[in-house]
Amino acid sequence: MNYFFFLNHPDPTLEPSIELFNRAPMNIFSNEKKETKNIYLFYIENQKWKNELFMKIKYNSSVLIKKSDLASKLRDKSVFVSMTRRNLNKEEAPFNDNTMQSIPAWRSNIKISSKFTATSYQGEIPGSFLNLNLSLTSCSPFLQFGENIENYFYLINLNSDPIEREFKIEILNKNKQLIDKIICRTNYVNVFNLNFLKKLTDDYMYIFRSKGFGGIPLYFARTKDNKSFSLEHTHPPQEYLFLGNRNLYQKKKKSFWLDE
Repeated sequence: MNYFFFLNHPDPTLEPSIELFNRAPMNIFSNEKKETKNIYLFYIENQKWKNELFMKIKYNSSVLIKKSDLASKLRDKSVFVSMTRRNLNKEEAPFNDNTMQSIPAWRSNIKISSKFTATSYQGEIPGSFLNLNLSLTSCSPFLQFGENIENYFYLINLNSDPIEREFKIEILNKNKQLIDKIICRTNYVNVFNLNFLKKLTDDYMYIFRSKGFGGIPLYFARTKDNKSFSLEHTHPPQEYLFLGNRNLYQKKKKSFWLDE
C-alpha cells in the first residue's frame, strides 16, 4: 500500500497536484489484480483520522488530481491519497496491505505548477512507514542561492497515530556544526523557506537530521517570478550503495550524522 501527497506551498498562486496510475510499473513483477480501484483522501480532523472517497479509477487509467479539486475544507489541510479495492468506513485510518506491491515501486507523479511552468518527481510514502519510528539524515547538495531564487525544504511525515505532534530538525554543515533548528509536525506536509540560511553561514551544503521522526525530504527551488522550478529528492542512505551490506552502510552513515 502506498500513499501520495500534495506539495502545499505558501504561495497561493502555485498549484500542487498528484497524477495517479491504476497500473503497475511492470506487470511481470506485480501480482496486482487488473481491476477498478477506489481513490481515498485521508486527513486528520479533531485528532481522528477521516477519509473520503474521491472517485473510482478503472484499470489501466490515470487521473490528475489538483489540490483545488478537493472540497474547500481540505484545501488547507495535509491530505494523503491512496488507492484500494476496499470500501472504507469514514473513520478508517491509513493502513497497509498488499495493494500496489510491485518492483519498481508503484509511484505517482507529484507535481507543483505555476501558470508558466511545472516540476514533478515520481514518489510515494510506503505503507510500511505507518508504524515505524523513523529518523532523518538528508544531505542537500541541490540548493541554488541567487538574487532571484528561493529554496524550500519539504518534509512529509505520515504515521498511524492521528496527532500532529511537533518535533525538531537540526540543520548542520558538512563539519557537523549546528547552524539552526526548525520545528516540523507529524502527519503533515512541512515546508520551510531556506533562504535565511545565507545570513547564518557561507556553506552551500546542509545536513538535515532528526532522531525523533523522519519522513520524505524534498528540495524545491523557484525563481521569484515562478518561471523556473526545480524539485529534487534525496535517497535513503542504503540507496547510495550497489550490492554489499547495504543495511550496515545505512547504519554507519546515520550513526555518523546522528551522533552528537
